[in-house]
Amino acid sequence: MADDAARGRVFEVDEVVSALERVISDNTRTVYIRGEVVNLRSGRDGRLLWFRLEDPREGHDARVDCFAYATDVEHGHELADGAVVQAVARPEFSRRDGRLIIRLRRIEPAGEGEILRMIEERRRRLAEEGLFDEAIKRPLPFLPTGVGLVTAAGSAARADVLRRIEGRFPMRVVVAHAAMQGGACVAEVTRAIAALDADPRIDVIIVARGGGSLQDLLPFSDEQVVRAIRASSTPVVAGIGHDPDITLACLAADARGATPTAAADLVVPDRALMLEDLAALRRRLAGGALRAAGRARRELDLIAARPGLVRPHDAVVRRPLEAVGTLGARLGRAAREAVVMPGRDLRALGARRLLAIGSAETGSAARLAVLTARLTACDPARPLAEGFALVRDDAGALVQSAGSLPAGMLLSLEFRDGVVAARVEEEA
Repeated sequence: MADDAARGRVFEVDEVVSALERVISDNTRTVYIRGEVVNLRSGRDGRLLWFRLEDPREGHDARVDCFAYATDVEHGHELADGAVVQAVARPEFSRRDGRLIIRLRRIEPAGEGEILRMIEERRRRLAEEGLFDEAIKRPLPFLPTGVGLVTAAGSAARADVLRRIEGRFPMRVVVAHAAMQGGACVAEVTRAIAALDADPRIDVIIVARGGGSLQDLLPFSDEQVVRAIRASSTPVVAGIGHDPDITLACLAADARGATPTAAADLVVPDRALMLEDLAALRRRLAGGALRAAGRARRELDLIAARPGLVRPHDAVVRRPLEAVGTLGARLGRAAREAVVMPGRDLRALGARRLLAIGSAETGSAARLAVLTARLTACDPARPLAEGFALVRDDAGALVQSAGSLPAGMLLSLEFRDGVVAARVEEEA
């Protein structure tokens, strides 16, 4: 029984845990803590984060278990193993695990060195995707019909850009206001870029913000802003911070101005300079035209001084007339030859015909004389002319032999000048 009394009251686990919670709550306060994130884990939905925070200094091996919600991490910062962060911390006793755990809020990079390291790691990763390649950057329009401006309402950057555009070349400017720093910056800037990209009046978009600290400009190195710029079909010009400030949004943009005013200069041409250039071009054009006309006049003078063109009438009229005369003479000779030669040929043929006719007549006469002589020699009446007579019997047939004549036959004797009857008295 003594042991039971010494033991005293028996506490339930819940009572012990509640007592520890009260002790920790009553005897601790909220503090800023700095350390290196180790063994980072998250829940299925990514909202709850567990990790260990260790002292990053050489020779110190202290560590505490921590948890936080994703919304406690500063926007634009990616919590990862090895990151050195600072946060608002308050100790709590975990009922489920039965151990002391540190609840962290407002987690942010610890110092500019850590921020720059985080930005550099993100830049390297996005560069491997080609989001900063010069080959994918879009050309700016020479003279846009409308300009979109993403900036904070009432900011100096807004006033500078609008004043610059009005002074250089007045045109339509559609302003989409967005937070330019803080937790809402990333979401509002990405929404503003998408809204202006969907506006058909906009040819180019300016994202303008004045200078600030590294933490102030950190949202413009956020991955969401980089991807929103590259997803826009409208060219984007970054005018963020001042000359030394180069964010990842500046690297992703199609063009970058060192200041918001310089970004406006890239987007809108200077009308006064354009008018001066136009006047200079007109003068150059007029001078070129005069020089061209002078060269053409000198060339014409050189051509006109050529011998063939000194007397245009001779060159244009006389030579063609000479050519026509030459052709006419050749044609006349050809015509005469065409007429005279056939005449000579006809006369020669006529002479030859006469000679042929004469020769033919002479030959014919000779042949006729020979034939006539032959015919005369063979004429039966020729002997009659020489005193001979033809004896015919009573039948009129020629009597060629006296022995064939009987006595008393009547005969007819044909002389040159007549016929005489006769009778055979006796046989021969």
